[in-house]
Amino acid sequence: MKKRKTLLLVYAASKLRKGFLNNVATRYQPISLGIIAALTPKDWKIKLIDENFRDFRYYPADLVGITAFTSTVTRAYEIAAIYREKGIPVVLGGIHASMVPDEALQYVDSVVTGEAESVWPQLIQDFENGELKRLYKGVLQPLIKSPRPMRELFHPGYIFASIQTSRGCPMDCDFCSVTAFNGKHYRFRPIDDVMVEFEEIPQKHVFILDDNLIGHNKTTYERAKNLFREMIRRKLNKSWIGQSSINFADDEELLYLAAKSGCKLIFLGIESEIPDELTQAGKRFNLMRGVDSYNRIFKKMNKYGIDVIAGFMFGWDNETPEIIRERTKYITSCKTNSIQVTIMTPLPGTRIFEQLQQEGRLLYTNFPDDWQRYDYYEMLFRHQKTDPAVLEAHIHEAWRKIFSPVQIMRRTFRTWRQTKSLTASYWAYSSNYDFSRIIGIGVNDPDQKY
Repeated sequence: MKKRKTLLLVYAASKLRKGFLNNVATRYQPISLGIIAALTPKDWKIKLIDENFRDFRYYPADLVGITAFTSTVTRAYEIAAIYREKGIPVVLGGIHASMVPDEALQYVDSVVTGEAESVWPQLIQDFENGELKRLYKGVLQPLIKSPRPMRELFHPGYIFASIQTSRGCPMDCDFCSVTAFNGKHYRFRPIDDVMVEFEEIPQKHVFILDDNLIGHNKTTYERAKNLFREMIRRKLNKSWIGQSSINFADDEELLYLAAKSGCKLIFLGIESEIPDELTQAGKRFNLMRGVDSYNRIFKKMNKYGIDVIAGFMFGWDNETPEIIRERTKYITSCKTNSIQVTIMTPLPGTRIFEQLQQEGRLLYTNFPDDWQRYDYYEMLFRHQKTDPAVLEAHIHEAWRKIFSPVQIMRRTFRTWRQTKSLTASYWAYSSNYDFSRIIGIGVNDPDQKY
């Protein structure tokens, strides 16, 4: 009998510090590896090692596949080295490898750039024929023809299941690499396929991973509405969260359908309340609406019982300690239900990274070791006005104020007043508390600190 080949899939986690990706309440399933598994021939044995739950331990395999973000690629290269020393081929994919394939090829045997669906079957065939290529370039398919992920491989400890209904984003913000990876145009999965996958998900809570769930025009709005209508019709009985731009509140029918389909919380990329900073970010959509519209948007979404996580970024070039203090006052007083605050991080593949690299302003360039610092929680470049260490200290002080127990409770009670919903109030409290744990505010257990 022919021996079954073994594919080992690895989801690497940063060993530098904890953060959003591997915090117990905010981490999400490695759905890309579940899709890779589904694309692999049935006569292969597949094993998934997920460092969100336990550190890597050697497992024998014929072929190893690893996915990594920029902040986790340092760890991915460490794991790859273990197998390459034993003569076992390693394939690396994901957004970081797609942005810097020449670097990745120094540490693995083969690199997959872009979306893997169009190339993985060929890669497996090449491997079986002893002809594994160094580089496979995935192409963007007009309609996403992606198999449902093999969810039985995912660790049962995930609070949220993950699902994706579309890819691509035309917003093309200067600090974001999504457009470089998934393209500028929205591409959709057939709604029937999405529904079948929803029905297979055992978890009550689901994170819809789409980078922008509703798009920006009538066609994408109507598609989102049809998605929500079908979720309602099929009585999925899921509570879900997602991500969108601030136009989520433009359409009352869309808000109603989203809420009725189970939407509990939407992340909005606000980034800043300062027009000059929005210009630096390339956040044209927010500029067009005007920063004075933010609170009206939050209130409108709350009317339907949908909580808002407002995402803000510190660390823009114009910022000084005084500006940080003023921004902290604004953030603590704005009428959102929950807040996520990060530090502007120049990721490879973004225009901001290219600019700072050309200007020689990046502080940490000992790659690949320094990639683990690129996780949104550290100052990584020299500023035009302020010493980065000074600015970082003021940002950390801002975090302590924004996520103090008093501020968390204020947002919780505000949510109750705006929604009259205990469920919405609980989601507001838990999302604020989870983020406070990520950055180590008010947590006694040192292992939980960021």
